[in-house]
Amino acid sequence: MPRRKLPPQTPWTNSPDDVEAAFYDALASGNLDALMALWAEDEEICCIHPGGQRLDGTAAIRDGFAQLFSNGALQINAEVQHRWHSMTSATHSVVERVQVEVDGKPQWGFVLATNAFVQTASGWRMVLHHASPGTPQTPLDAMTPGDMLH
Repeated sequence: MPRRKLPPQTPWTNSPDDVEAAFYDALASGNLDALMALWAEDEEICCIHPGGQRLDGTAAIRDGFAQLFSNGALQINAEVQHRWHSMTSATHSVVERVQVEVDGKPQWGFVLATNAFVQTASGWRMVLHHASPGTPQTPLDAMTPGDMLH
């Protein structure tokens, strides 16, 4: 298997935020190669699309995104709600505003996602993208300060 082309950052200049921004740029452009270059070179990587099955490993994740891109690029506006970073790992909780077509008309839906990253010899790379169906309204508007998630 040929080595994937790495993003233009070096291991010491990119960050989890850089990788996440490039991930959503690749989704918006429908660029599967650019998207896959952001993932760690490890068969333990995992992706779960909203309402979908767990995709483990590079081949399954590539196939999953190829299927998504078969209908064109994805229009997603992502807003990071919470960041947790350590020296070698990071986790971001994200609200994704996704444009979908309903009855021939564009509408927005919301997806709740978690993106996890690790520092590798090649720089920061994604190891997890777990997206769950959200609500028709902005998830943050639906929550009150006293709401408990678990």
